[in-house]
Amino acid sequence: MSIKNSCWPVLKPALLVLLALLIAAPRPAHGQGPAEPWRTLHTEHFRIHYPAASEAWAQRAASRIEAVRAAVVAEVGYAPPRPADVLIMDPAAQANGSAWAIQAFPRMVLWTSPPGPASVIGHYRDWGELLVVHEDVHLVHLLRPSRNPWQRLSERLVPFGPISHRAPRWLTEGYATYLEGRLTGSGRPHSDLRAVILRRWAQLGELPSYGRVSADSQSWFGMSMAYLVGSAYLEWLVERTGPDSLRQLWARMSARQVRTFEAAFAGVFGDSPAKLYNRFRAELTYRAMSAELATEPHLEAGELWQDLSWSSGAPEISPDGEKLAIVRRSNDGPARLVVWSTLPDTEAEDAWQEARERLLELDAEDVPAVRRKPLPREPLFELIDSHGARPRTPRWLPGSEALLYVRYETDAQGFLHPDLFRWRLDGGQVERLTHGADLREPDPAPDGTWAVAVRQRHGLSQLVRVDLEHGAGEHGDVERGGIEELTAPTVDTVYHRPCVDPSGRRIAYARHRDGAWRLVVRTLEDESQSVGVETVLPAEPSWTTLAYPAWSADGQSIFAAVGEGGHIDIRRFDVATGVSQRVTRSHGATLAPAPTPDGETLFFLRFEADGMDLASLALTAEPVEPPVELAADTAEAERGSSLAPAVRLPPPANVPTFAEQALEPSRPYGTGRLELLPLLSGSIAAEGSRWEAGVRVGDVIGRLDSLALISGGEAFEGGALAVAWRGGKLAPGMPLTLGARLFALEQRPSERAAETGPGRQLDLEQRGLELTALWSRQRRGGVDRLALGAVLAEIEPRFGSATLDQTVGWLQYERRSSQRLGAWRFGQQLDARFDWGRTDGDAWRRFGGRLGATVGRRGGSQLAVSWQRRWAEDAILPFDRLQLGGALDSIQPRAIHGARIGVPALPLGTLLGDDYEGQRFGLRVGGWPVTLFYERHRLWASGQSRGDWLALRGAELRLRRGPMPLLRLPAFELHIGVAEILDEPLRDEWEGWLSLSWSP
Repeated sequence: MSIKNSCWPVLKPALLVLLALLIAAPRPAHGQGPAEPWRTLHTEHFRIHYPAASEAWAQRAASRIEAVRAAVVAEVGYAPPRPADVLIMDPAAQANGSAWAIQAFPRMVLWTSPPGPASVIGHYRDWGELLVVHEDVHLVHLLRPSRNPWQRLSERLVPFGPISHRAPRWLTEGYATYLEGRLTGSGRPHSDLRAVILRRWAQLGELPSYGRVSADSQSWFGMSMAYLVGSAYLEWLVERTGPDSLRQLWARMSARQVRTFEAAFAGVFGDSPAKLYNRFRAELTYRAMSAELATEPHLEAGELWQDLSWSSGAPEISPDGEKLAIVRRSNDGPARLVVWSTLPDTEAEDAWQEARERLLELDAEDVPAVRRKPLPREPLFELIDSHGARPRTPRWLPGSEALLYVRYETDAQGFLHPDLFRWRLDGGQVERLTHGADLREPDPAPDGTWAVAVRQRHGLSQLVRVDLEHGAGEHGDVERGGIEELTAPTVDTVYHRPCVDPSGRRIAYARHRDGAWRLVVRTLEDESQSVGVETVLPAEPSWTTLAYPAWSADGQSIFAAVGEGGHIDIRRFDVATGVSQRVTRSHGATLAPAPTPDGETLFFLRFEADGMDLASLALTAEPVEPPVELAADTAEAERGSSLAPAVRLPPPANVPTFAEQALEPSRPYGTGRLELLPLLSGSIAAEGSRWEAGVRVGDVIGRLDSLALISGGEAFEGGALAVAWRGGKLAPGMPLTLGARLFALEQRPSERAAETGPGRQLDLEQRGLELTALWSRQRRGGVDRLALGAVLAEIEPRFGSATLDQTVGWLQYERRSSQRLGAWRFGQQLDARFDWGRTDGDAWRRFGGRLGATVGRRGGSQLAVSWQRRWAEDAILPFDRLQLGGALDSIQPRAIHGARIGVPALPLGTLLGDDYEGQRFGLRVGGWPVTLFYERHRLWASGQSRGDWLALRGAELRLRRGPMPLLRLPAFELHIGVAEILDEPLRDEWEGWLSLSWSP
């Protein structure tokens, strides 16, 4: 028996074991995909869809959404005629949202996770309200149509209004941010952090130029400047020209007379946007320097302990005071959890001094460089996740030899959940403590057996106590321990950064309720049995930021970052009296206090234009007094010049409130509202040209996708009706995609093949039904997919016998994974496929697999190599054998993929055989999407010597995307390329190709 004939007895049990392992893999406890139960609410202008678990958050947002729409329409001066679909979800456990101003079908996406108080969007009355205002401004603003009849006609083909495709990003995002402030009295325009960023950047001469204000991915906060600087620039423009000027700008941009943005802008404000922006930047710098002069006499920002860049997490001091843990992030590499010694680095100081002395010995007249910053410290320990996951909020466990931290992990559907991990420094082991628990900001008790944490899920927030003693479990619980609720989950309250006091009997945390952040102390254990009693520490009404609470070593006071008047500084609160004293006073912001166990030093982060710096301050009993309050209505305002936006902008006098309206009962989503989109596709390749036309019918969350397509061309005709249903489950938390395809086709590769070429044997007509099932599981750094299908078909060969009956079954497994090492990324791919069938009574089998690997730098060049092997057994008829050549299309069933090795530079059937080997090398240079490739193929008959190689070299662009129901798009693949064929039978020929194919 040959090796190939002996494979099936081995492969069969292996495939069954693989299937069992995939089914038994850890399952997500809380999904958000289309297979989960969704519900729908209807209001006058919105259709609101959400997972059933997000009912409370969705009801709250929906009850105010019509009042928000009315206020936005009144401000913008336009009312869109079509209702919008709103999707409520929480895919990444972060605060975010988006709006899609497509005129035919406007969309809005709302993420339920609220931001913390130290976020740039952390100042809000209600998170859902602020989010709806910002995204609805985008819709109302950008959906305004052109009044030019020719442009109105073009908008039917490219369904975006004139403002959408002409306005720069700083204008669209700045306007939504500007109105979020006007309509809520909160948001970024009235936050301390916007004032800090604008003021500090201006003081350091780092305000972006006009060319960089819309987007600058290379600078810290560069991508946020469209919101922060854009909104401040619009405030300045309105202050100069009056409240109606922005409406006039929108009217000119959508006028019958077609204008560029610059022309429309100059017609309202009198000069180009770039020139006026330079004037705005100069005035902002003046106001920022005025604020610096007023603050300077009372400055107390500590000493720089370590010069950092980009974003850094909060520092954490070990129980013995000798180590400091912090998360360091960068723009071009993975985040790192580092541990430094807090002791003086005498070796580095001695080496630096010796270098200076050697320099002077060589040249006595030389002048050594002035050192204004501490020497960089080498980490004692460092943790970098191989898949690029970012560690967050590290906390020391007792003994100073282990850290508790948070990492966001994917569930099987690809949605992120924060979970707890433990890193043991001595051996470097990392242990996962929870699975799908949605826990963040943990703080362990002094004995290390439990921790308090925030759990946020489906827009609900609560405090919980987590047992850490008994190791890892699944579905959100710690094995044999668990999670105990300290507060009930609620949409009305948001919790931030709980911390346990040194006795383990109390916790302190920041709490958002009734539109304000406050510092709260809660009793966990007490001799008087007053467990659960909350004490809200006194706060001034002007404090809009209150974040990062941390207990002092003696447990008598709490340090916290407090924002007032556009400055964020650290205060010390006496727990017994509630009296607070200012500890720091800075030009920008001081955040994340971390007192040492001896109570003598405070470490904290200092906000600078290139990132967070780590500073330290000797603690004294003397407060930083007198406080200097810099608000927009100081004495400067009396002289006709306000310091805003270099300080915090005061809220408008009449801030609207959004009345809640009664809602109709929600209803099960079902298949949703089915939408139709015309589709055009096709290909131009070596086998000829073909066209495809049809429609996609599906719903907005992607539960149902169906395609009806017809095709015609030089060597191909056909049609298909394909359906994918994503509402089923293999098991709880394991969604299953079921598909069906009715197809009929006629292919005539002989029309493009040589007279004696094997392609003539593949001329046929085929019609039938394919049924498929697909299961996939996302994991950190990769994905596993398992698909199986069956086809019942009739085949009429053009040359040869009459109609043949064919039955095909197939099973395919794919695995993708990737790891990171510094700035380098490494990827691996594995595909395995098995086909079996019967044609005209004759049974046959096909086997195949592919191995691939990639290596490259993030955002840079990438090298990819792959090797592929396939073979067929007992395949007699040509269309059951392996076939080289051909481009993708949308008509044929997936079962054909088992026989075809697609190469669009070659006509279908260029080579025909039973054994195949392929090799490929691809290179992307400098992050460009185009791949330079060299590949070679050989295909030979069973039992014969291996065939000659057929090689190609060229360049291609390949873009694959899964279904995007939000945009009404099914899955598609776009493939563009050109290649030179290096071997017979088509030696020295050049072929180009362009193909676009759809699948549900």
